[in-house]
Amino acid sequence: MKGPSTMTERDVRERDILVASNEYAYVQDLTKGDIVLYVGPTKISLSNTERLVDYKNDRFVPVRSDEGVGVCPFVLASSGQYILLENPPKDPGLRPQKGNNASVELLTGRKVVVPGPASFPLWPGQRAKVVNGHALREDEFLIVRVYDKAEGVDHPIGTELLVEGASVSFYIPRTGLEVVPTERGYVRKAWRLRRSTGLHLRVVKPFAAKEGGIVPAGSYAAGQELLVRDREGFFFPTEHLEVIGIVHAIPLGEREGIYVRHLETGRINTIVGPINYLPDPTQTEIVSRPLDPERSALYGVVGRDPARAIAVQIPAGFAVLVTGKKSRQVVTGPETRILSFDEDLEVLRLSTGKPKSDEALLSTCFLQVEGNKVSDVVELRTADHVALRVALSYRVSFVRKNGEAERWFNVRNYVDLLCDHLGSLLRAAARANPIDAIHQNGTEILRAAILGEKKSDGPRAGRSFEENGMWVHDVELLDLRILDPEVEKLLGDAQKKAIGAEVARRDQMLRLGAERLREEVDREILSARIETLGRSAEAEQATRKLRLAEAESRTEADRADRVGKAKNEAEAQGVLKSAELEVLERRATLDREALEAKVSAFKEQMGALAPELVATLKVLGNQQLAGELMKHASPLAILGGSSVAEVVERLLAGLPIGTLGAGGIGAVLKKNGEARPSP
Repeated sequence: MKGPSTMTERDVRERDILVASNEYAYVQDLTKGDIVLYVGPTKISLSNTERLVDYKNDRFVPVRSDEGVGVCPFVLASSGQYILLENPPKDPGLRPQKGNNASVELLTGRKVVVPGPASFPLWPGQRAKVVNGHALREDEFLIVRVYDKAEGVDHPIGTELLVEGASVSFYIPRTGLEVVPTERGYVRKAWRLRRSTGLHLRVVKPFAAKEGGIVPAGSYAAGQELLVRDREGFFFPTEHLEVIGIVHAIPLGEREGIYVRHLETGRINTIVGPINYLPDPTQTEIVSRPLDPERSALYGVVGRDPARAIAVQIPAGFAVLVTGKKSRQVVTGPETRILSFDEDLEVLRLSTGKPKSDEALLSTCFLQVEGNKVSDVVELRTADHVALRVALSYRVSFVRKNGEAERWFNVRNYVDLLCDHLGSLLRAAARANPIDAIHQNGTEILRAAILGEKKSDGPRAGRSFEENGMWVHDVELLDLRILDPEVEKLLGDAQKKAIGAEVARRDQMLRLGAERLREEVDREILSARIETLGRSAEAEQATRKLRLAEAESRTEADRADRVGKAKNEAEAQGVLKSAELEVLERRATLDREALEAKVSAFKEQMGALAPELVATLKVLGNQQLAGELMKHASPLAILGGSSVAEVVERLLAGLPIGTLGAGGIGAVLKKNGEARPSP
């Protein structure tokens, strides 16, 4: 009797398997090994000598139907897709039928392309892959490899062809061609060409380029490399060219540089910014110049980018000596100097300590040419053998001679030269003077020994060094100490007494100054008062002058106003009088004309009268006139003592009426008789 597990296997094996439409399954005969294809819709009833299998990893493996596997859907490709079918049937027109289908002969190792739409099961031993059609933009392309004879393709197997999106927007290969995939899919991006980038290419097949293309015109051999630069657009690789990579421009700032080696000559050049440098990998390569930590610290470039050239920052007041194989150049700051590949900086080794010694030398590449300060301690001995210790500070500058500055670096340890030479001068000056002179006027003595005597018309000459152009232009005495305690005590006591006397003298001078100041203040106050009074008088006088000027101004203004008014009135009166005179003249003219008219009329009238009437009128007139004369001439006759007739005659002697003719005024008077007027 069999166990429970055996019964379970038999039950499962005898279970019916349903295969729906558009599905298929493989069943293997365990006695023969044949594989039968079942195409749905159908039902599979497995016998004890059959089992359900699946094709995996190039072999058939059994599966259990209760696990939901073993039944596969048809291979389905819609429009816009295609199927890569491996091991197609030898008879291309053979199609599986519904139900069971015996195995057919396959073309093992062959591969065909079935464009969609398509749907079919796979014969046992076939593999299929559904691939989406390849949509291409203008900057995209495909690489298609020839794996078998293809219709319309004469290239040998293994040839790779280029399908550009600029010419084909959608691509499905035909049998014999396959699209070479990448890690990201099938579609590849064309290389974008820019002015700031280059494309490094390798020739894989000889060809000749024509004018106007991406590649410069010329003939190219296989294995040759070239750089495409200064172009805009897209580059699509061809069967003649392959892309090695994109070369990016290296942006260099104003104080940056790189080293470039020419591959043919081996010469290394320095490219200095500002520039957007695009290296040509076919002719040049970027090289770096390593520096050991000590040199990096001396150059002041710790932490620099090793891909960049060495850029030395030179501060203001400093200088460096740049040395090459055949050159020497002094560079003064502020400046940034980019060193060539074979250039270095001269290193100075300077003495340190006080007094200066060579036990611990200071290494530096930067020479302070302005504002340099060197301190030292020197032991001296005076003429009377008193030992001294002097601390000094030298002010040092470096000057050019004939415009040349290279001699500044002729002496690598200028501190040692400076301190040794100036120390000998100080010792000589101390030996020539006693201690009291040094104690009282040590600063002047020591400064004169180094800088020269003080001039009345300018500063001291200073001390120059022909060896390296060094010039000491000032010395500061920081400390002067007597090494013998007894001598120092004696000088100290004497100095205290001198200080006491000086303090007393200054006190008296202060008192004198205070008194002088007090008297000076009183004089100044009195002078100020006098000046105030004088200014008050001047102000009062100025006020009076101002008032007088104001009065005169008002008077002059009033006079001018009156004169103006009078002139205006006179002019007005003149105009009025002129008008009146003109009126009177016109009236007189009119009156004269009227009178002349009347006279003329009267003459005409009188002419018409008889002469007798005229004589009668004259007599009557003379009589009337005589009467009037007699009446008015009587007082004259009385005063003159003559008759009235004589007076009248004298009065009228020059007149026609004064005649004594018969009708005249005289006759009338005679006729009337003379009479003497009574008093």
